[in-house]
Amino acid sequence: MTAALILTGGAGTRMGRDKATLEIGGETLASRVARVVREVADPALVVGPEAGTGLPTVDDPREGPLVAVAAGAQELAARGARGASLVVAADLPFLDAALLRLLVRELGEASAAVPVANDRDQPLCACYDLVALSITVQRLTKRGARSMRELLAALPGVRRILPEVWLREAGSDALADVDTPADWEAALRRL
Repeated sequence: MTAALILTGGAGTRMGRDKATLEIGGETLASRVARVVREVADPALVVGPEAGTGLPTVDDPREGPLVAVAAGAQELAARGARGASLVVAADLPFLDAALLRLLVRELGEASAAVPVANDRDQPLCACYDLVALSITVQRLTKRGARSMRELLAALPGVRRILPEVWLREAGSDALADVDTPADWEAALRRL
């Protein structure tokens, strides 16, 4: 079975507040993301504050997303998870389970299946081989790395899923995140 990490501990500096606890459609943004992730993954853990998800949490060291992923991957492995593991940020209000299923299918023998949107890799909505992820994040964080982009550069066999592929399965806004108050207002208008 596929496992998952939901990252809720971002600083939210551009938003001016904790993004995971913003409410949309009667639920927190984090609980909305968790609901979709749980359609595809079990176990699912939250790295950071629980934020209304009802899921078990892992302490976020608050040293950037790579360190958060390292903490979560270690806990997933300790719980016996193996194979495909989704890593999803909690600021994706229109996340689609079909997209997550596609990422799991596309992982195959690769170390990561990462969608591309707006000509950029989306490492915080991607599927990773848990063994490759665990080994690589531990090595990188020991060197002081903090960026998910550094993770993608260090992983062997990253499979990039281009928009013409993932858009056949998911809505065009499935990877739209909310980083600023303007992003949040736009997301609320789309409901």
